[in-house]
Amino acid sequence: MKPISVIIVNFNAGHFLSDCVRSVLASTVPVEAIVVDNRSTDNSMDILRRDFPAEDRLKIIENQENLGFAKANNIALPVAQGDYLLFLNPDCLIRPDTLSRMLAVMEKRPQIGMAGCLIRNPDGSEQAGCRRAVPTPWRTFVRLTSLYRLSKYHPKLNSFIQTDVPLPTEPVGIEAISGAFMLVRRSALEKVGPLDEGYFMHCEDLDWCMRFRQAGFQILFVPDIEILHVGGVCSASRPALVEYYKHRGMVRFYRKFFRHQYPTGLMWLVMAGIGIRYFVRSLAVMIGPKKKDDIADSSNMHPEPVETVEHPLPNRRAIVTGATSLIGDFLLPALLRAGFEIHAISRKPPIPATHRHIIWHRQDISNGGLADTYGAEILIHLAPLWTLPPLLDGIANDGQIKRIIAFSSTSLFTKENSGYEQEREMVSKLKKAEEDLHAYCAKRNIDWTIFRPTMVYSLGRDKNITTIARFIKRFRFFPLVGTGDGLRQPVHAEDLAIACLDAIDNEKTFSKSYNLSGGEVLTYCDMVNRISRHLGTKCKIIHIPLPVMRFALVWLSNIPGYQKVTPEAANRINLDMCFDNSDALTDIKFTPRKFL
Repeated sequence: MKPISVIIVNFNAGHFLSDCVRSVLASTVPVEAIVVDNRSTDNSMDILRRDFPAEDRLKIIENQENLGFAKANNIALPVAQGDYLLFLNPDCLIRPDTLSRMLAVMEKRPQIGMAGCLIRNPDGSEQAGCRRAVPTPWRTFVRLTSLYRLSKYHPKLNSFIQTDVPLPTEPVGIEAISGAFMLVRRSALEKVGPLDEGYFMHCEDLDWCMRFRQAGFQILFVPDIEILHVGGVCSASRPALVEYYKHRGMVRFYRKFFRHQYPTGLMWLVMAGIGIRYFVRSLAVMIGPKKKDDIADSSNMHPEPVETVEHPLPNRRAIVTGATSLIGDFLLPALLRAGFEIHAISRKPPIPATHRHIIWHRQDISNGGLADTYGAEILIHLAPLWTLPPLLDGIANDGQIKRIIAFSSTSLFTKENSGYEQEREMVSKLKKAEEDLHAYCAKRNIDWTIFRPTMVYSLGRDKNITTIARFIKRFRFFPLVGTGDGLRQPVHAEDLAIACLDAIDNEKTFSKSYNLSGGEVLTYCDMVNRISRHLGTKCKIIHIPLPVMRFALVWLSNIPGYQKVTPEAANRINLDMCFDNSDALTDIKFTPRKFL
């Protein structure tokens, strides 16, 4: 069986591109993903290569300029191998069985040239373009003048948008589907021809639907197969230009198909309506509020924002303990995008709940086991590791958990000989918890992985980097013992979340522990200077003797926001605290970012 060729045209889709490709490659039928990049200026292609460094089913074509949607799709046609081709937007997510079910429908109907499915918005509503009539000049006139509101009195006043019409109960023929998801039979494509490259973006899908029907092929809408389409991701950075190409596409579409079928007067009215619409929309874009980039504010530090897109229909379940932790901020959205239903355990869950596929459970796991495993097979433990062993007996009685990923810490090594008793006790608890997890999983044939991160940060939420940043902002200087040349490798919380997601089904990670350190080695002094520059705050480094520093840290621990500072931190400033993460680089392609 030849693979289904999935063609994805990308322009600045960010992490959505990688999420889209991941959902495609999880399909239950053979697939190949062909990504055509229109000279993106964001990090979407870097993320894609990071997430799929050696994926044979992924092909990448990079254009030297933005060629537009139609031409970029056509470039992939000679490369595509499949008898069926899916043209998919990079901000779409499909289920593992989406293509197999669509293929089954197409195979039963040889007269079908292309097919679409029910496309959902992130809020669960039906996306307007996934089933529609062709917007003829008359229908466009009806829409622009709001005459469609009178359609109950006469069918001639129906709009081309059909979201108000009840969904059919079975696959039906339709005039047009959305270019976000078009499954096309190659034999039909070869007869009809490729997309019209005269369109830069918008209306080329309508053009193709018209040409398929003119060539005698039917277009099918399959209502019981759903996908998610975020919409507008690739055009968000240039809304005014998008409006231009959209309206230029409308003009081309009407002139190409309807110029000789409608009275000249009506055509002029439609063209005038398009011109007025373009003027109004462009004006709204130019004078409307602009979204500011999320950047670090030196006067108010916040967690770095994470864009979250829910998978339309989750197909796996996971329990996440300590879900409101720093890593949880990034892991929960990543699990959602990967198609998980998440049962999130926390002492203080958010109110109201944040997502329909995250089920929050208020529970203090330090006072007992899990109330239930909720049908999940995967447990990801983000809470302190020593809280995990008490949960294990309850998990054993249920018998459904087959995979455990837990986070320990490199403090296991750095604080083993601390002069501070509480730190030594913490190390003892970590060691015992790791040993208990090993024994428990070996006895019950559960696959486990332990991650030991070092100096986790996400500015505004962590207890290491944020403590330093807060001090610099508050006092405009920073004290160091000696030269501050001890080496550090801070690791970003999002990189840990990605590592966790990549390890879930990776057999190489079973029954292994990994040190996870950041992508850059720098001295403690350099780290302080980097934080200062990031905040835009001038900071003076003051070198002071060790006894004075220890006394100062005792004093600082009494100030709100610095209670976790201990005198032992002074002893470690000039010690190297770097950890070999080569196993993670090999097994899960761990590629952490540079610091800040």
